Amino acid sequence: MKLLMENWRQYQLLTEVQEIQALYESGQITEGERMDWLKRKAKSLGITVAALIALLGAGGVGQSAEAGRGDWFGGGGAESSQQQEAPAEGLSEDGKSFTAKFQLAGDVQLSMQGADSLALEGAAANGLQGAEVTFRIGVGGFMYSTASVN
Repeated sequence: MKLLMENWRQYQLLTEVQEIQALYESGQITEGERMDWLKRKAKSLGITVAALIALLGAGGVGQSAEAGRGDWFGGGGAESSQQQEAPAEGLSEDGKSFTAKFQLAGDVQLSMQGADSLALEGAAANGLQGAEVTFRIGVGGFMYSTASVN
């Protein structure tokens, strides 16, 4: 039943995305209105805008990665100059943070928690006691979390 509900939520999100995209492409709404919708939707899901864009671009709601990235960033997917690079995994050069990745799943919240958990475990294993998650980003179908000490 839980899987059925998750699939329904993904379908609803995909439908909303397609409707907003159609309105934007037909000139009925502006880029600003489209981004406002994106911010409201991310807030209602309890995730960051970057995580929602990553989910849309990673095919988490039924789109291909290239189609989603091109649609939301106004570029051509891999050719887009606004593509984000994945952070380096593991212990940072200064030894004050640890970055881990977790594959994006249908449930972005779960993916964020998975990446956070891996980052905190990696930080603890490298002697970074008291580390906290300070950064998250979704890139290329993965959620990256960085745990740092002050």
